[in-house]
Amino acid sequence: MFHKEGSFHKKAHGKKLNDTPINKSQRKKLRESFLTSILPASTSVDQISSDLVNHIFLDPNSDVSTRKIKLPGATSKAGATCFFIRSPTTGVVGVHSKNENTTTATTQTSRTLVSWPYTKYPQVLLLQVGQILMPSLALLSVLPKSVLDELPTVMIPASVSKFLCRGADLMRSGMMSIPSKHDGWVVIRAVGNPQPFAVGFVTRGADGTSIGPEKKGVGVQIVTCYGDDIYRSQTGGLIESSLEKCGGSAATVVKSSMDNCGGEGARSELGGDIFDHGNYGNVGFVQGKQVYNLCSGGSSSGDASEVDDEQVDMEQRSIKDQQEEDEHGYERGEQGQNDEQNTTMEMDDKLKEVAVVNTKENETEETEQVEKNDDPETILLEAFQDAAIRISKSQLPMLTSTFYTQHMLPARREGSSIDLKSTRYKKLGPFLMEQAEKGIITLGASNGDAVAFLKSIDGSHLDLREARRRKKDEIQSTQTGGKKTTLVNLYIIPHSIVASMRLCEDDVKAINAKSEERRGTGYLTASECRDILKQYLQENELVDEFDPEMVRVDGPLCDSLFRKTKRQLQNDELGVNEYPENVTRKELNNRWLEKMDRAYAIVALPGSHIISMKRGDAPKISFSVEARQSKKKFITRVRGLEEYGINPASFAHDVSKRFACSASIEEEAHGREKLKKDHVECVFQGHLVEELQALLLGDDKLNSHGGTKNSDYSLPKGIFEVKLKKGVPRTRKR
Repeated sequence: MFHKEGSFHKKAHGKKLNDTPINKSQRKKLRESFLTSILPASTSVDQISSDLVNHIFLDPNSDVSTRKIKLPGATSKAGATCFFIRSPTTGVVGVHSKNENTTTATTQTSRTLVSWPYTKYPQVLLLQVGQILMPSLALLSVLPKSVLDELPTVMIPASVSKFLCRGADLMRSGMMSIPSKHDGWVVIRAVGNPQPFAVGFVTRGADGTSIGPEKKGVGVQIVTCYGDDIYRSQTGGLIESSLEKCGGSAATVVKSSMDNCGGEGARSELGGDIFDHGNYGNVGFVQGKQVYNLCSGGSSSGDASEVDDEQVDMEQRSIKDQQEEDEHGYERGEQGQNDEQNTTMEMDDKLKEVAVVNTKENETEETEQVEKNDDPETILLEAFQDAAIRISKSQLPMLTSTFYTQHMLPARREGSSIDLKSTRYKKLGPFLMEQAEKGIITLGASNGDAVAFLKSIDGSHLDLREARRRKKDEIQSTQTGGKKTTLVNLYIIPHSIVASMRLCEDDVKAINAKSEERRGTGYLTASECRDILKQYLQENELVDEFDPEMVRVDGPLCDSLFRKTKRQLQNDELGVNEYPENVTRKELNNRWLEKMDRAYAIVALPGSHIISMKRGDAPKISFSVEARQSKKKFITRVRGLEEYGINPASFAHDVSKRFACSASIEEEAHGREKLKKDHVECVFQGHLVEELQALLLGDDKLNSHGGTKNSDYSLPKGIFEVKLKKGVPRTRKR
């Protein structure tokens, strides 16, 4: 929710937000709200220090302020998120010794904190979203493990944490557990690291039966997460400085944070690091990008290595197998932690030892990955993934033999070959069965063959998502630096909807558009249109606070989006308007864009310079193919080149040289559709539709003819219209 830079500590115009201090009585109420709303009812007095709670909320030498932040796109503070922010502790942090009954001031690691441990930067204590009060990550970092274990918790594999740190919500397929009872919010922990790194809302319908592999939809909507703008504003640039010193490597920063565990400041007993080091006192929180397994439990280094090996195995198996393995590993970690109560320095040594092991293993895996690029199994896996992401649902089910010959083989890396006998699978069947066990595909049996059919493909699987990202990077790396153009669909909000919903005129006119050409024109992108709708929903508090995917429909929305026209009412059997009370966000967004007036823009890349911007649909370049001489020869007519700044005469001359064909220009269309004013028609010898499209798009991969190479054109896709006259085959014979 607050992952975008500037969403927490700056306003839309770059000005810093003003915080409002609260008085002592309000701080007491806030303390009571924390004890009653955040802490579980089963929490005993012995589990958390009352001195710590009093110092957090009632310390006379510190301030607690409130900050209200409007949700993105909102113009008022209705439904804003309220943050309670505490100033840093002045002086030395107080701790309570294990063997003494008095409070002593020390900078060394201690068993029980009795004061707020953050001494450098202000930290968020609590967040209030609507009527729901939630703890911050800083507040969770000072709570003892016995209290954290009683909070409503969702467990996820450590490898999934990187997606949440990037700003994504937690999908149901990535959840390993979900509490049976909660007040709408939960904390999220990575397996092997007992400290929560995210807090969010559980979506409607998410329960123990709807999570796990192959489950669809969002399970937890993230409110705050390690790595978001709240975290960045509370570190004071500590992460940036550590990256500069350590060369920017994630593994190096982990090792460096372990080596620098010393220094002044209170140290977290749970996370093993100084609270003021910029990672909430947890050495497994790295760079704001991922949460790593601490493996803090265990009585010997052998146990730690065993847990590390299990973690590596987990990430290679399905989430279901991960859950079973993680539960055993977590139990061993808890048992080891109960046994290890000798000294704090022993725990720190164990954390350092494990972090170094993780660092070495990560570096080894990176080296092996480079060496395995030409491995037969790597080529086979990449060909499978590239083929799987190209297949649509309408093509399934499909014979596995067809999938291999017509999809996997063409998808293999250029210049390589698939050699099944050189892999450990030897045949295609065992390989496909392994992919089915991972949950990527579903196989069907026929006549005793267990892998006869490919029934379905899970396009949302993590492996296929990574394959799409890899493919996109490969395409970008091979693109030339020449100019390209793209077609962008734009939208205009009708005046009737603006008046009915009382929308902001500046937003409707695109006053704040990124492109100068669009400012004040009313031409909006799809995302800008959706942001205007989102702002309306937030201002009128129409979003379900327990399920953000559901929206309540009010009167103006009904009139603007769901009211039927007179013709629709006449054709309707009931003849009345039926308005829904609640709709999903996706359905509302689709209906919203359907009601918009259409427009388009032709944009030159790089630079995003708008060449042309008009209402209506984008103009088409028309190809018409006619047969002549007993349907054995053809001519191709081209219209509409002027719409995209192409001189028809120059184009005809260029095509005649490239494809060795005759070309001519006709200014009159006798017996055919009339030409537009100042437009002409190019006529070429032969059936050249595919060649001309490849030439105009500037993509010689679309056609094997040598004349399409080194094209000077770069028109956007989706602007061609092909008409085949009587006697012209749909596909040309080669």
